[in-house]
Amino acid sequence: MAHTTTRSRIAALLLALLAAVGTGVLSGCDAISGAAGDAVERAIEEAVDGLDLSDGLPEGFPAEVAVVEGPTRGAARADADGVTTWVALVTAADSGTIARSTLEDAGFEVDNVVTHDAGLIAQLSSDAYDVKLIASDTRVVYVVTPAA
Repeated sequence: MAHTTTRSRIAALLLALLAAVGTGVLSGCDAISGAAGDAVERAIEEAVDGLDLSDGLPEGFPAEVAVVEGPTRGAARADADGVTTWVALVTAADSGTIARSTLEDAGFEVDNVVTHDAGLIAQLSSDAYDVKLIASDTRVVYVVTPAA
Protein backbone atom coordinates (compact mmCIF):
# COMPACT_ATOMS: atom_id res chain seq x y z
CA MET A 1 0.00 0.00 0.00
CA ALA A 2 2.80 2.47 0.88
CA HIS A 3 4.42 1.61 -2.46
CA THR A 4 1.27 2.73 -4.28
CA THR A 5 0.86 5.79 -2.04
CA THR A 6 4.42 6.95 -2.78
CA ARG A 7 3.82 6.47 -6.51
CA SER A 8 0.53 8.37 -6.31
CA ARG A 9 2.12 11.30 -4.48
CA ILE A 10 5.01 11.54 -6.93
CA ALA A 11 2.63 11.29 -9.90
CA ALA A 12 0.41 14.02 -8.45
CA LEU A 13 3.39 16.28 -7.84
CA LEU A 14 4.67 15.59 -11.34
CA LEU A 15 1.32 16.69 -12.74
CA ALA A 16 1.29 19.78 -10.52
CA LEU A 17 4.77 20.74 -11.69
CA LEU A 18 3.80 20.14 -15.31
CA ALA A 19 0.74 22.36 -14.87
CA ALA A 20 2.82 25.09 -13.23
CA VAL A 21 5.45 24.97 -15.97
CA GLY A 22 2.81 24.98 -18.71
CA THR A 23 1.00 27.93 -17.16
CA GLY A 24 4.32 29.74 -16.75
CA VAL A 25 5.09 29.34 -20.44
CA LEU A 26 1.75 30.87 -21.33
CA SER A 27 1.80 33.69 -18.79
CA GLY A 28 5.51 34.37 -18.30
CA CYS A 29 4.77 35.02 -14.63
CA ASP A 30 7.54 34.84 -11.98
CA ALA A 31 4.97 33.62 -9.46
CA ILE A 32 4.49 30.47 -11.53
CA SER A 33 8.23 29.83 -11.47
CA GLY A 34 8.09 30.08 -7.69
CA ALA A 35 5.20 27.62 -7.63
CA ALA A 36 7.23 25.13 -9.68
CA GLY A 37 10.11 25.49 -7.22
CA ASP A 38 7.69 24.93 -4.35
CA ALA A 39 6.37 21.78 -6.04
CA VAL A 40 9.89 20.36 -6.32
CA GLU A 41 10.69 21.17 -2.68
CA ARG A 42 7.35 19.71 -1.57
CA ALA A 43 8.08 16.51 -3.49
CA ILE A 44 11.46 16.23 -1.74
CA GLU A 45 9.92 16.76 1.68
CA GLU A 46 7.17 14.20 1.02
CA ALA A 47 9.72 11.64 -0.18
CA VAL A 48 11.70 11.83 3.08
CA ASP A 49 8.80 12.56 5.46
CA GLY A 50 8.77 10.23 8.46
CA LEU A 51 12.02 8.49 7.55
CA ASP A 52 14.92 8.14 9.96
CA LEU A 53 17.71 9.07 7.55
CA SER A 54 21.16 7.71 8.37
CA ASP A 55 24.53 8.70 6.89
CA GLY A 56 25.27 7.06 3.56
CA LEU A 57 23.08 4.95 1.35
CA PRO A 58 20.55 2.73 3.12
CA GLU A 59 21.32 -0.94 3.62
CA GLY A 60 20.47 -2.96 0.53
CA PHE A 61 20.34 0.08 -1.78
CA PRO A 62 20.60 -1.38 -5.30
CA ALA A 63 24.08 -1.04 -6.80
CA GLU A 64 22.43 -0.63 -10.23
CA VAL A 65 21.09 2.76 -9.16
CA ALA A 66 24.03 5.15 -9.48
CA VAL A 67 23.77 8.33 -7.40
CA VAL A 68 25.45 11.70 -7.86
CA GLU A 69 28.42 12.71 -5.72
CA GLY A 70 27.74 14.52 -2.46
CA PRO A 71 26.92 14.00 1.20
CA THR A 72 24.29 11.26 1.27
CA ARG A 73 21.66 10.19 3.78
CA GLY A 74 19.25 7.35 3.28
CA ALA A 75 16.64 5.01 4.67
CA ALA A 76 14.75 1.89 3.69
CA ARG A 77 11.24 0.83 4.60
CA ALA A 78 8.99 -2.10 3.77
CA ASP A 79 5.24 -1.89 3.24
CA ALA A 80 2.66 -4.37 4.49
CA ASP A 81 3.30 -6.61 1.47
CA GLY A 82 7.04 -6.69 2.20
CA VAL A 83 7.99 -4.49 -0.76
CA THR A 84 11.09 -2.48 0.11
CA THR A 85 11.47 1.18 -0.80
CA TRP A 86 14.92 2.75 -0.58
CA VAL A 87 15.29 6.52 -0.31
CA ALA A 88 18.55 8.41 -0.79
CA LEU A 89 18.90 12.16 -0.23
CA VAL A 90 22.07 13.68 -1.72
CA THR A 91 23.19 17.25 -1.13
CA ALA A 92 24.46 18.27 -4.56
CA ALA A 93 24.10 21.60 -6.32
CA ASP A 94 22.49 21.65 -9.76
CA SER A 95 22.79 17.88 -10.23
CA GLY A 96 19.35 16.91 -11.51
CA THR A 97 20.41 16.61 -15.14
CA ILE A 98 23.56 14.71 -14.16
CA ALA A 99 21.51 12.34 -11.99
CA ARG A 100 19.09 11.65 -14.82
CA SER A 101 21.90 11.11 -17.35
CA THR A 102 23.75 8.78 -14.97
CA LEU A 103 20.65 6.63 -14.57
CA GLU A 104 20.05 6.58 -18.34
CA ASP A 105 23.69 5.54 -18.88
CA ALA A 106 23.08 2.69 -16.40
CA GLY A 107 20.23 1.39 -18.58
CA PHE A 108 17.22 3.11 -17.03
CA GLU A 109 14.55 4.46 -19.37
CA VAL A 110 12.76 7.75 -18.73
CA ASP A 111 9.04 7.10 -18.32
CA ASN A 112 8.06 10.68 -17.36
CA VAL A 113 10.02 13.84 -16.75
CA VAL A 114 9.24 17.46 -16.03
CA THR A 115 12.11 19.92 -15.96
CA HIS A 116 12.14 23.55 -14.96
CA ASP A 117 14.66 26.10 -13.75
CA ALA A 118 13.61 25.05 -10.24
CA GLY A 119 14.65 21.43 -10.82
CA LEU A 120 13.16 18.24 -12.14
CA ILE A 121 10.88 15.39 -11.24
CA ALA A 122 11.30 12.19 -13.23
CA GLN A 123 10.22 8.57 -13.26
CA LEU A 124 12.71 6.09 -14.67
CA SER A 125 12.64 2.31 -14.88
CA SER A 126 14.71 -0.75 -15.67
CA ASP A 127 13.78 -4.41 -15.69
CA ALA A 128 14.67 -4.60 -11.99
CA TYR A 129 13.86 -1.18 -10.45
CA ASP A 130 11.65 1.90 -10.69
CA VAL A 131 13.24 5.20 -9.66
CA LYS A 132 11.51 8.44 -8.79
CA LEU A 133 14.10 11.20 -9.16
CA ILE A 134 13.44 14.59 -7.58
CA ALA A 135 16.05 17.34 -7.89
CA SER A 136 16.10 20.94 -6.68
CA ASP A 137 18.94 23.46 -6.90
CA THR A 138 20.62 21.91 -3.85
CA ARG A 139 19.31 18.36 -3.34
CA VAL A 140 18.62 15.16 -5.26
CA VAL A 141 16.29 12.45 -3.95
CA TYR A 142 16.07 8.91 -5.28
CA VAL A 143 13.02 6.83 -4.35
CA VAL A 144 13.75 3.28 -5.50
CA THR A 145 11.37 0.30 -5.58
CA PRO A 146 11.49 -3.10 -7.25
CA ALA A 147 10.02 -2.95 -10.75
CA ALA A 148 6.28 -3.47 -10.81
